Amino acid sequence: MNGYVRVPKGTMVYPTGDGVEASSTRDQVVKVAKIFDVDVKSDNFYLLLPDEMRLRYFEASGSKRPIDPDILEFADRLTRGDYRAVEWSTKWALIANLQPAEAPARAKTGKKLDAPEKKSPTKQQQMVTGSVWRFTEDTELRYKVRNPAYAAVRDDIESGLRQLPSYVRTQTVEAKLSELGVIDHLDEPWGPVKAGETFTVRSKLTPGFAGGQDVPMLFRGEKFTLPYTSLEPVIELVTDR
Repeated sequence: MNGYVRVPKGTMVYPTGDGVEASSTRDQVVKVAKIFDVDVKSDNFYLLLPDEMRLRYFEASGSKRPIDPDILEFADRLTRGDYRAVEWSTKWALIANLQPAEAPARAKTGKKLDAPEKKSPTKQQQMVTGSVWRFTEDTELRYKVRNPAYAAVRDDIESGLRQLPSYVRTQTVEAKLSELGVIDHLDEPWGPVKAGETFTVRSKLTPGFAGGQDVPMLFRGEKFTLPYTSLEPVIELVTDR
């Protein structure tokens, strides 16, 4: 902790806030901010999974059924059995992909660097499990449900493309689904809320799932998955934990 690690070029790096994971474009030495777990009970486990596994992981965790063994085997290989990650600045990567490193020369000589400008946390960053939020105005909310036709249409398209390499097949399938206008989740009306009504965040943010920034919430005793973008303009933080 508070030491340094080398992030080799090509290492998969994940943003701690909004953003898309990407491989590191260069070797770099960074100062460790913290080390945390990325096992199946953590908020970041789903980021390690390919899209197909990610969907099955959410279906299992939402219904409280066991996680499929192939998902666990994939993650075990990816993490090399060490389900921990190192965070620095605004990014993190699996500890198995990093190497211990000496502090950079400028850190050893005590040269002061310009302190990064502190930014106030966004609503999405504040929206952690256990936080309480209030609606600032009356509004109509919408939520997402699985499209029953999506899986069948996707399987039909994939069955005719099995001779293609996997990455080409995936791109072709997505293009065909888009052309047909078939989406994985449908937008449905949830109902009205009144200004002053509060809710508690029940589960973690799940960026990218169901086509957007979706936030599993506890509303009136029931769990719903609502698009974050539809909530952000009409909510304010009451307590952060």
